[in-house]
Amino acid sequence: MRAAYVEFRLESSTMNTREFYASRQGTHKYLTKEAVASAITYTEALQRSKKDEWKPLAFPFDCTPAMPVDVHTLETVYKAGDEPNVGLLRYGRQELLVPGSVFRFAAWGDVPDLWEGQVFLIGKKRAAGQITVCEPVEAERDTTTQADRVMPIQVAPLKLARFEAFVPLILTARYAIVQVPLHPGLPRFIAGGWAVPLVEAHDS
Repeated sequence: MRAAYVEFRLESSTMNTREFYASRQGTHKYLTKEAVASAITYTEALQRSKKDEWKPLAFPFDCTPAMPVDVHTLETVYKAGDEPNVGLLRYGRQELLVPGSVFRFAAWGDVPDLWEGQVFLIGKKRAAGQITVCEPVEAERDTTTQADRVMPIQVAPLKLARFEAFVPLILTARYAIVQVPLHPGLPRFIAGGWAVPLVEAHDS
């Protein structure tokens, strides 16, 4: 199975909206696996009409969410102006993931070519991210390999009941990012020294 372990560094500011009320937008310190997949395949248009119908994207591979390695945030005052279609937040405070923040993720399946120095756009503000570590591997899936470090995974909240145990990292109405312990019967592979649980394979 083709797979890759990747670390990247933000070159500009971005966010993954957490709370949004009282004229304030906060950010999670994780970036969703949809954000990662869109970024490394360049499938999200840079600009599009807000009137366009939203359609989910499908990818020939799977990936983990982007896990914070060394992440910093900054709160800034945001003013979009009074023009139409500027978005919900016209004036207020935004918490941003700032340049220099480092993340890691793993991808597997029909993964696109990735290399150190590659630049892609990621997050709500489509920040430039540059790959600083890229370790492609031909991964072997099994249920016995152990590792000291386990990558977080992203699942739908309704699937949490299937796990005997998990550590919640982010819980939203649409997705949950959690860490699950390795156990016999849970497929996994190793990339970059990290175990990556294959939950979908386990469910099937």
